[in-house]
Amino acid sequence: MELVKASDREFIVAVAQRLLAIKSISPQSGGEGELKKSLELKKILNELGYDSYNEYNTTDNTGTIRPNIVLKLGSSSKTLWVICHMDTVPVGDISLWKHEPFKATIEGDRIYGRGSEDNGQSIFTMLLLLKHIKREQMKMNLNVAFVSDEETGNDYGIKYLISKGIFAKDDLIIVPDAGTEGGFIIETAEKSTMQLKFEINGIQGHASMPENSLNAFRVACKFIDLMDFNLHDQFGKTNKLFVPPYSTFEPTKHEQNIDNINTIPGRDVFYWDFRILPQYPADEILKSIDGLIEKFSKTSGAKIKYTVIDRVDAPDPTPDGAEIVVLLKKAIKSVIGKDAFTVGIGGETFASFLRGKGFSVAVWSTTVIESAHMPDEYCLIPHILQDIEVYKYILYK
Repeated sequence: MELVKASDREFIVAVAQRLLAIKSISPQSGGEGELKKSLELKKILNELGYDSYNEYNTTDNTGTIRPNIVLKLGSSSKTLWVICHMDTVPVGDISLWKHEPFKATIEGDRIYGRGSEDNGQSIFTMLLLLKHIKREQMKMNLNVAFVSDEETGNDYGIKYLISKGIFAKDDLIIVPDAGTEGGFIIETAEKSTMQLKFEINGIQGHASMPENSLNAFRVACKFIDLMDFNLHDQFGKTNKLFVPPYSTFEPTKHEQNIDNINTIPGRDVFYWDFRILPQYPADEILKSIDGLIEKFSKTSGAKIKYTVIDRVDAPDPTPDGAEIVVLLKKAIKSVIGKDAFTVGIGGETFASFLRGKGFSVAVWSTTVIESAHMPDEYCLIPHILQDIEVYKYILYK
């Protein structure tokens, strides 16, 4: 199929089939990174007539190349940036999938596949926009970035790009990495995020003689339950700007603790994900955890320690009066026919790091909110077709 002559629906399906078949999971999550996907993206750009783009490639701590592609169009004084990410999360429990994760399965208006919504939908949207763009009608420049490492820390993606000084303070920036099916929600604030690794050390032994052991798994269960209660009790205030309007504290990943059933584990390792309202400093959360560990260790007899895997303190929100927010609201009203309003989310998107450096950013797209990171992840073709009209309005009006 010749991409340039394909209908919009055929174009979306074609690029989805090419890109979703490529695994782009971070090395930190057991994958090979985004290089293969970036190579296919560059092929598509070339087929669309774009052979002049900048590459900001770097190498991570595993020696893996982490690519970032930036395409710039126009020579105006004002610039609109749209920043998408190429990486995806792992599949998770494959038994929960009805569709093959790394294959674009088309059913009606749905495109199934890992990364189809997060953040493939936005990549498909940008490629379709680039297919249709009329440069002579553009009132501002269009810069599109396809970025690595969004799911596992951002060191080799948006943080790296920011360090290269490619963004200007008066640039208009959209990160299409959150939204709702109505398309009239604009995210302008994000919570602080933190990920902790906990290690419980007890005494390994035979399951028939628990009196000679200290079951690290049992200690972990009690500690998790106690910490869950204490965190929600101490930090339970709400903020109506955010969805959900409260801080979230979720135990997530758990490492294998023992190879056989009849041995009591002497070590247990688990992880927590924190999404904290800006009114609570992250240091206050850590201080509370430190106090809890000190008390619990004395009563349990186990040694407990934690490591901060990732932490991003909430930056100041993008003001409602920021130019990008005002323009987006106007475009949404014109294209969708609804009045848009601003919210905060649990984060973390590229916007958090950009806002932390003083840039005004709007996070927006029309999307299926329950799909990202889920089994049978999917996006909707009509959402893509609608969103490019919003971008056209901003660029042309």
